[in-house]
Amino acid sequence: MMKRFLKRLLLFLVCLAVILGGIGAYIGNMAYEEFYDAPWDQLLGIENHSRDVSTVRQWEKERGWEPVRVNGQDGTILRGTYIENRHDSHKTVILIHGLYQNRSMCLPYMEVYRRLGYNILLIDLRGHGESEGAHTEWGIREIDDLAMWCQWLRNRDEQMSIGLHGVSLGAAMALLYAGSEYGKDLSFVVADSSYGNIISLGREKLWQASGDKRAIWSYDLLDPFFQAAMFYHTHKTVSSLEPAQAVKRMKMPVLFLHGSDDALVPVKTAKSLYDNCTSPKKELYIFADSPHAVGIETDRSDYLRVVSRFIEKDVLND
Repeated sequence: MMKRFLKRLLLFLVCLAVILGGIGAYIGNMAYEEFYDAPWDQLLGIENHSRDVSTVRQWEKERGWEPVRVNGQDGTILRGTYIENRHDSHKTVILIHGLYQNRSMCLPYMEVYRRLGYNILLIDLRGHGESEGAHTEWGIREIDDLAMWCQWLRNRDEQMSIGLHGVSLGAAMALLYAGSEYGKDLSFVVADSSYGNIISLGREKLWQASGDKRAIWSYDLLDPFFQAAMFYHTHKTVSSLEPAQAVKRMKMPVLFLHGSDDALVPVKTAKSLYDNCTSPKKELYIFADSPHAVGIETDRSDYLRVVSRFIEKDVLND
């Protein structure tokens, strides 16, 4: 009698687990799809300038800059602007913009690199500017896209030394690339206002918006199903898209920049990225009283000085 009861109980528990697992998988897949189509500009309080490339197109025309393009591995057309410094320059920095921006955002960052003899490659991330795609993919395809841009540069000049300077989302993409197999040959990375973990950032913003512990419990309960759906669709884990993990695999010189008054990505994130970075040459600079990703506006002279010193000391003198 007891054996029969235990068998029925076991069967019931197995059926219940299958049903709950199926429901969880369905909801996790819905969450994964919503993750991409979510209005992140509204959720994060970011103005959407992603398709306004009028400034950079005007500068291209007036200054004779070269419009360029590559194809992503999935066929997506990616566009950018190449600005040659000198014909004998064998070093280029790729400037990478933030979420809902485009390559025009990076124009103020060119000055220091031009002075140091660098060619400049401004790129539009997929889903931004003149590049194809509906939205960011948070590193799922952007890392391969950056590999295509680096290959384009090396096809142009096999001696090319390449560094990355990214801002906000661009900083996260730069760190992800630098921590990948592709990034081993990079000469340096400058990461301005990068997040560390997009899932943790979403959890924090949900708590700030709702103040409801039940929402956080639901978020945590859904997380493994969301991650399973991501792996099913992309064959990538969430941890592979975390700058917080990428910095643990980096060897090239790295400069972390952040604003002390960043309300979107807390300054503690930059400190954690710095602490966990395995590069033997790493620096961290915090701009006082500066909000998210505007250090070059609030402290322009300091910003240019810090970047210039880093490049001269840790990169060009290597």
